[in-house]
Amino acid sequence: MFMNSNKAFAKVTADNIRRGCDKDWGCGGFGDSRGSRVHQGLDIKTVPGQKITSPISGTVTRFPYPYGDDLRWTGIEIKNSQYHVKIFYMSASVAANTAVKQGQVIGIAQNIASKYSSTMTNHVHVEVRNAKTGALINPETLF
Repeated sequence: MFMNSNKAFAKVTADNIRRGCDKDWGCGGFGDSRGSRVHQGLDIKTVPGQKITSPISGTVTRFPYPYGDDLRWTGIEIKNSQYHVKIFYMSASVAANTAVKQGQVIGIAQNIASKYSSTMTNHVHVEVRNAKTGALINPETLF
């Protein structure tokens, strides 16, 4: 679990545990190596069907796809005046252009391990940007 006195973000799962390292698939931390690039988010362990909650209060702006060639995997984008948050590998239960509150259930986790093999830990990917500058922010510093 992440501990921070800032508490800018609510947990996205009940326990909010970071995905560690998988033998074949790398690690789930912000900035971890992904071959020729770095991981731009933070992976939080899930169980398929687990409730996912919004880390911020804001507006649901769209439902992005992490893989343009495989539309089975979905996500959500929530924005407010401070943060733009994307969460991938979840099925949303809220509509676009609606307001959500921090801690509100916004969907359920998908079974991402079925795409990569059972050797990958199921998780949601949380990506955060500064709303004014667009700069990536390590989500772990906000929980």
